[in-house]
Amino acid sequence: MKLTNERLLNDAAGLSQLTQKSLPVKVSYAIAKNIAKIQSELKVYGEEKEKLIEKYSVKGEDGKTIVEDDNKITISKEFLADWEKDIKELQEIEVEIDIHQFNIDSLVNGNYDMSPGELMLIDYMIIEE
Repeated sequence: MKLTNERLLNDAAGLSQLTQKSLPVKVSYAIAKNIAKIQSELKVYGEEKEKLIEKYSVKGEDGKTIVEDDNKITISKEFLADWEKDIKELQEIEVEIDIHQFNIDSLVNGNYDMSPGELMLIDYMIIEE
């Protein structure tokens, strides 16, 4: 299944929270497997983002990126448009992930407290038959 880096980034935190819920074994297993796959893809994304930070960030006298006390990095004003273009392109890249899916019946036939937002978060994991 193809998902964008942006979707993976946006879903990562919410999926981790779902692992704390009491869910059917098949659902819990699928979410855990998918989190591992997503984290692997996000590692590659993070490495590529670091390259962009190195390329476009404000550097100190030692030539290294300046990291503020609050862990923020400043992008050089002269490179801001290039940074925005490249980071957007990186986020829009579609990655192929072998998503572990489960049947919707696993959730429907039980009394599981899931919000519509949580269901939207895992919609690509659900098979509706």
